[in-house]
This record gives sequence, C-alpha cells and structure tokens, in this order.
Amino acid sequence: MDFHTHNQQAAPGTAIVNLPLDIVHQPETFRPVAGGLYSAGIHPWWTEADGVEALFVGLKQLLEHPQVVALGECGLDRLRGGSMELQETVFCQQVTLSETLQKPLTIHCVRAFDVLLQLKKKLRPTQQWTVHGFRGRPALARQLLDAGFDLSFGKQRNEESFALTPPTRRHEETDDDWL
Repeated sequence: MDFHTHNQQAAPGTAIVNLPLDIVHQPETFRPVAGGLYSAGIHPWWTEADGVEALFVGLKQLLEHPQVVALGECGLDRLRGGSMELQETVFCQQVTLSETLQKPLTIHCVRAFDVLLQLKKKLRPTQQWTVHGFRGRPALARQLLDAGFDLSFGKQRNEESFALTPPTRRHEETDDDWL
C-alpha cells in the first residue's frame, strides 16, 4: 500500500491519495472511485493564503466521507507557509478534528520536530500520527518512535532510520515521485 501519494490516477485500493487544495475548497467536486482511499487536510503551505477558516468547512465535509481514511497532509513547516503561530493553530484545530472524527493524521514536518513533539505530549491524541516523507537521522527517528509516531518513507530516505523503524510502524510512499 502506497501510504501517501498525490497521484490521482493510482489504482483503487493500492494507495492513499491526498486530495488537492481545489477539492478541499470545493468538496462537492470530490468524485471518489470505487475502492479508492483518500486523505484530506490543510497543508501548512496553504496557511499563507487568506481564507484558511473556510477550508475547515470543506475539510470537515470531506472527512465525513467513508473513503477519506486519514486527515492530512497537515503539519508544520519553518521554511514555507504562514507564521509558525498560525501553522500551530491550524494544526491543533486539525488534531481536534482528527480526534472527533477518529481519523489518523498524516503529518508534513520541516524543521519543526521540536514543536511537533511538544504538541503530541501536550495534546495526548488517541489517533495515530504518522510523519510522512521522513528523511531524518536515526536519533530523530528513535525520538519520534518513542513518542508514538509512525514513520513513512519515500525514495529519498535515511536507510538507518528505515531499518530501525519496526515494520508495524513503518510505511512506504511515493508522495509526488510519480510526477
């Protein structure tokens, strides 16, 4: 199973397809294929635009669909997106939605693992949190695994981190490699 892809043409049941911004904006345009699995979330890059609040309306509607099996990508990015304060607020709102609707999180995190770890400890979620596209060193992988995260790896991965992640906590993804 491809844990995370943006390939809208992935064969049904072989991947969790991340829905694009236009579908989150207009959830009525969502046309799932039979047997398809999807994720939807407010990416931290989208927090630099106005109207983030309106995205939550569409996101909630999408997450109520049974074929949308995860919330994400959501997360924190110190290199791109709105202010860290805004990103943290939007992320925490999505954590609440994840808990309410019982959907696991697929997390995009760039240079903000310290904040992510603090939030997990503070919020104490019951839903699984998975860091997608993980490329970090073994010490960070261990820290995340010890905190209860799962890790998802793409082609560009740290092989030591991949090897030390238990198979039951390790996922593989193509992300946007298919482009």
